[in-house]
Amino acid sequence: MGQMYYTMENHKRDIDVKQYVYYIGSYHYNWHDSMELLIVLQGEIEVSINGRNNILEEDDMMIINSNAGHATLARKQNSIAMVIHLHPIYFSSYFSDYHLLEFRCKSSANNRNDEPYKKIRRLAVEMIYFMGWNSPTEKLCCESLLHELTATLVKYFPPEEISSTEMASNKRKKDAVNEIIRYIDKNYKSKISLEELSNVFGYNKSYISQIVKLNLGINFYEYLTRIRLREATYALSNLEEKISDIALSYGFSDVKSFNTAFKNSFGKTPSEYRKQLSIKKDSQILLTEKRYLNEVEFGELIRGKKEMEISSDILHQSKKEQEVNEILNKEDYQTIKEIRKELDITLKKITKIEEKLF
Repeated sequence: MGQMYYTMENHKRDIDVKQYVYYIGSYHYNWHDSMELLIVLQGEIEVSINGRNNILEEDDMMIINSNAGHATLARKQNSIAMVIHLHPIYFSSYFSDYHLLEFRCKSSANNRNDEPYKKIRRLAVEMIYFMGWNSPTEKLCCESLLHELTATLVKYFPPEEISSTEMASNKRKKDAVNEIIRYIDKNYKSKISLEELSNVFGYNKSYISQIVKLNLGINFYEYLTRIRLREATYALSNLEEKISDIALSYGFSDVKSFNTAFKNSFGKTPSEYRKQLSIKKDSQILLTEKRYLNEVEFGELIRGKKEMEISSDILHQSKKEQEVNEILNKEDYQTIKEIRKELDITLKKITKIEEKLF
């Protein structure tokens, strides 16, 4: 049963796309060259970006621009999102300074049911149905849906062009933050302070505090605590390890501070959480791995979401072509092609003979 994780590349048209559906897990900071469209299909998540913490509920969506450092965190269990990564070079045919473009697209309870958002959700779901197949028809359908989706974004959420000076300034700050984040991620088990970071990187403490808050939406100590909690939570899946040992091993001063931080973040103590793990064995997989939905799970998830329902004619046609693709391999297709060519030649010969006879 296939996972809902697909890629599409067409370098002649500057298309480089990834699309997937997955469970949002524990706090994770990252950045990438691609522009990201994130759509919440179930649950509630927090997205920290550009100094703001954004709460997205079911059917909400948000654009995360290229190279923007961001972090996601599930606020409810079994929160699921669909993500589309699109490299900005796609827009090079339409915008001369495509690398300076920034989109402002974020829905909320006030507008998530407005037509532009509904259309984007429908197109995104339709597109992923074609992403997994490789026939010319399906590739064309997928690219067509991508063009319609991006055209809808540009029409209703026209991108702003930031100055090259502002971009260079932002890049310097992001590079500095990324260096700091990498250091924290590597040394979170040790005692880390702003003073230590200042000595390591040569920035003053107030500057470090400012750029971390500006890019992550949380202060340095909160980020450090979240990373420690994330890694300690993974360790809790080892039921034989003592909670007190885990607390000390992952940077907490004592088990009390670990319990307090854990309960503030997850609404339960490490002991209560561990009891849940012993009951739900599959929870351990969700903790440590990025879990993508399979096709059946995805179908069940969107069933009942009327705006996301795909035309039965489209699905029937695509499934029929998929069945043919599964039966026939490339050699079979080549053989059929050669037979058809020979038949065409034979039919032409028959036609010429008939013309002479009659």
